[in-house]
Amino acid sequence: MKVIKTLAVFFSFVAFAAVVAGVQAQDRRQDHDELRAMLKTITDAMNSRDIDAIAPLFHDKFSITTVDQRVFTNLNDFKTYFNGLFTGDKVSLKGATFSPVADALTEFVGEEIGLSRGASTDTYVFTDGETRVMTSRWTATLYKDNGKWKILNVHIGASLFDNPVVTAIKSWIYKAGVGAGIAGLLLGFGLARLTRRKRA
Repeated sequence: MKVIKTLAVFFSFVAFAAVVAGVQAQDRRQDHDELRAMLKTITDAMNSRDIDAIAPLFHDKFSITTVDQRVFTNLNDFKTYFNGLFTGDKVSLKGATFSPVADALTEFVGEEIGLSRGASTDTYVFTDGETRVMTSRWTATLYKDNGKWKILNVHIGASLFDNPVVTAIKSWIYKAGVGAGIAGLLLGFGLARLTRRKRA
């Protein structure tokens, strides 16, 4: 009889543990769904250059480290930087398409901290018509604040040795420098001829 009671208690405990585990798994699924939606919102915002759309996703205290290793702790500063890549008199970029993908499900540290990582295969279109594709790596730290996930930190990095975008920018700078040099030579030649005519 004691054995039966012991087994009944044991199986009751197992059943209870299974129910708790199922509830926790369900809670985690909801977290993963929310985090996937966040990634989609960020991707759409970056590709449409609508930085304001991602403002609600960041915690009050956050940092963004961009692929060129600039650090931002203010979203307006990041917005100015990001828009400046595509607008202005001396920009080399005409457009860009970002495609971030997570390596795996977010790893949770307790109930309120999430660690995520992945890669992004991005396409850059330059003002001279060239198109380059670059793969970068990213990591993110997330914090559950009052029931909503917020971004604490995002860090993006790319290879220094196999970086087609840096190569393209260097090429663009070289072409611009050569063009300026040729223009200077032509201007100097024209001024010299004009001066000679005046003397004659």
